[in-house]
Amino acid sequence: MKILQFSSTLLLASGLAFAQQYTASTVAGIPQVQGYFGDGIAATSSQLYKPTRLALDSKGNYYIADFYTNVVRMVTLSTGNITTVAGSGTPGFAGDKDVATSAKLTQIYGLAVDSTGNIFISDTGNNRIRKVDPKGNIFTIAGTGTPGYKGDGASAANADLWFPAGLALDSAGNLFIADFGSSTVRKIAASGGNISTVAGTGTWGFSGDGGAAAKANLASPMSLAVDTAGNVYIGDVANNNIRKVGTDGNIRTIATNVSPQSLAVDAAGNLYFVDGLTPVLRKILPNGSILNIAGTGASGFNGETGAGTSLQLDHPSGVAIDSSGKILLADTNNQIVRQLAPVPFSVGAVVNAASSVQGPVAPGQIVAIFGVGIGPSSTATFSVANGVVGNTLAADQVFFNGIPAPLLTTSSTLMTAIVPYGIAGSTSVDVAVKYQGNVSATTTFPSAAVAPGIFTADSTGSGQAAAVNQDGTLNSAAKPAKGGSVISLFVTGDGQMSPAATDGKLTIGLAATVQPVKVTIGGLPATVSYAGAAPGAVAGLTQVNVQIPAGVAAGSAVPVVLQVGGVAAQSGVTVAVQ
Repeated sequence: MKILQFSSTLLLASGLAFAQQYTASTVAGIPQVQGYFGDGIAATSSQLYKPTRLALDSKGNYYIADFYTNVVRMVTLSTGNITTVAGSGTPGFAGDKDVATSAKLTQIYGLAVDSTGNIFISDTGNNRIRKVDPKGNIFTIAGTGTPGYKGDGASAANADLWFPAGLALDSAGNLFIADFGSSTVRKIAASGGNISTVAGTGTWGFSGDGGAAAKANLASPMSLAVDTAGNVYIGDVANNNIRKVGTDGNIRTIATNVSPQSLAVDAAGNLYFVDGLTPVLRKILPNGSILNIAGTGASGFNGETGAGTSLQLDHPSGVAIDSSGKILLADTNNQIVRQLAPVPFSVGAVVNAASSVQGPVAPGQIVAIFGVGIGPSSTATFSVANGVVGNTLAADQVFFNGIPAPLLTTSSTLMTAIVPYGIAGSTSVDVAVKYQGNVSATTTFPSAAVAPGIFTADSTGSGQAAAVNQDGTLNSAAKPAKGGSVISLFVTGDGQMSPAATDGKLTIGLAATVQPVKVTIGGLPATVSYAGAAPGAVAGLTQVNVQIPAGVAAGSAVPVVLQVGGVAAQSGVTVAVQ
């Protein structure tokens, strides 16, 4: 089969949102000191006792569900002082239609604040939703106190809830409730106060992706967020995933193997969550990439300040984001609330440009680098001089362990570059950007000999592969490959070639991968006839020619599994076979 020439620029992700570096500080509580102390003084001199959920109001004041004291506390933005706004500190149920600070609450698992300053509280242990009005009085607005699932179509005050947890408001003032015990998401209409179910059937389980959310099964939803378009995000914790209900009412899963205790979404559609499986704060970009932005993954406390990704957290369980992009994080077992402020000129994340996966980087890997202020406002694209892609583009450079990398594209929020082969043998790489003479802070990422990713047709890293059929057509449902024919896959992150590749140089002739490449299609082993540099493309883009196995089941989405040196590329990639 002919080794096709394929331009690397056609395979690069585009239109991706950016990630940022953040610096952390403590804004409430004393690290590792638990208690209920300090009303009327600076929040950083107060004591908290297991701060969990967080919410912000339109003025930038923020609210803390202090779990073990059963109170809600507010930190005033203008002064930094803390006060109690709901709860007496004694668990129980009491105080409706009276001053909120004299009321009793039990186990607060959700907070939200509307545009007029009403505070909504999931009084979880009492199976109720309570509201504190701007005058400071408290009322029950949903739940009879009897655990259950009933009342749809009528007043929320007469409905039964069952351990209500996360809360979220949409732009119209409708209140959404993650009803943990009934495995549903319910909505209280801003107009009229009636309650309805928007997701879940009341039966614990997992089903329904692609169909109506109200006919899907959820399993113990814990957290919620609503974006500016009205999409609802659900932390479906017992299923270890995040699900999204679109404005059409249909549901789908957008992240798996996560335990989202709390969710927040910004105006750009980036979704933030604290993960109950590991002590980190994570961010999901609109293209589906999941990035760690705070926490090392080790539980503990190693300081109050520094880069978010260098800090240890201990069972974080709450997140909120303000209009300026600052993130509030409830670092629960460290007894503090942290603020993560975006760094204006920084590298935030490096992902495989083919798979969109954040993980180890490998020599020769084509990567997408996210950041803030890291390049020009308009995207600049490489040109070739003397058969080489240069390492300077629009007065911009990026360095891996001090080695300048070939630059394919650059902009203020996204670069695509090729990791220098000179990092081989390193277990980590320090990445820094130099733009118009200014050098960013260094960010460290893990590295490995290989970290393969398969390019896909829509640049998301999932679904139809960017594959070429034996006749030169692009593989697709409309143009499937025949059984026994050879297709070309395009890969990056498979390490050094033989003969050795040179940074930025266009490939002339053939060069094979040093590490062995194995492929299965439809679960059957497939013969690899060539795995090496893609002729005519810049070093770092690999072409894998593979034969469709005899007997593979036909279909428009036949799974492809690729390994380089025993390391698997991303899952979820398919080809069409007739």
